[in-house]
Amino acid sequence: MPLPQSALAPDAVTSAPTLSYRRTVDRGDVHRWAVSEVFLTDYADLSADTYLAAAQLPPAHYYFGDHTGPAADGPDSMLLLECCRQFATCIAHRGLGVARDSAFHVTEWSLTLTGDTPLPPHDRPRELNIKAAVTRSQVRSGTVRAARYVLELSLDDAVLGRCDISARYSPAEEAEIVRRYHRRSAPPLSGSLPAVPPGTPVPPADVARRDPANVALADARHVAAGVSAVVAVPSGHRTHFDHPQDHYTAMILMEAARQAALLAAGTGVRITGYQSRFARFAELDAPVRVAAVRRTCDEVAVRFRQDGTVVSEIAVGVAEEL
Repeated sequence: MPLPQSALAPDAVTSAPTLSYRRTVDRGDVHRWAVSEVFLTDYADLSADTYLAAAQLPPAHYYFGDHTGPAADGPDSMLLLECCRQFATCIAHRGLGVARDSAFHVTEWSLTLTGDTPLPPHDRPRELNIKAAVTRSQVRSGTVRAARYVLELSLDDAVLGRCDISARYSPAEEAEIVRRYHRRSAPPLSGSLPAVPPGTPVPPADVARRDPANVALADARHVAAGVSAVVAVPSGHRTHFDHPQDHYTAMILMEAARQAALLAAGTGVRITGYQSRFARFAELDAPVRVAAVRRTCDEVAVRFRQDGTVVSEIAVGVAEEL
């Protein structure tokens, strides 16, 4: 999806400041507790709807760098999604004035990778540049309640991919009332999840992982149409639950979709992108069931259900490695 013209205007390019990779941004601006989980290093606003960011991609990371197969040769798609999430979150707080204690709800999220960008050597951190064009989708009484972010990612001036995020923002008190109304109870926090999820975990090699702690699925089985499984994430996962959560986040569901797609298509494929829709929160206290079907040679359709209701649908783009 092309960026809106405002983000590509010549005057925006010529006035772009030089961004730094020397230190991270405030971890509170990207909703992280651990500095080691912050990848955004600088931020600048060019106008009311155009922003720039720098991010450092670490040469090694226990989760984002834990890959086998084609994914091990390039920037992890999950890491790129996380950098985009951090940038959009930073813009929401610094650029749009969204309060720090607001509830964030991602409604749509896509990533398209070019797949042909030459990459720097693995022995040093890669420096990612991100340009964002922002649309305030909903403003109520002067407060931004929803926004859309269209982001262009580049490494060494070569376009790496494009990301599109739509999100809603709710004041903390309002969000709590709505969650309690729909659940009829207060949602539990991630610390209440078992350290070892129930069920039979998927072997790490089957989802192109090395570390069993980074497996997000259990009880997988092949069915006539594809693959079925259950989301299973340990409560102590240092990235997924860097701080307490009251639901399975969009990032967790994206990773579960990636793994389900590899179960359906095989670990020899390269991930080319994601097209996601999040209809409701995936609660922590009921099983989230996953179904993955390879619809075409270049797409695996993944659907998440909880108590019989669809909570998310994610199309995972795949390409056969030659």
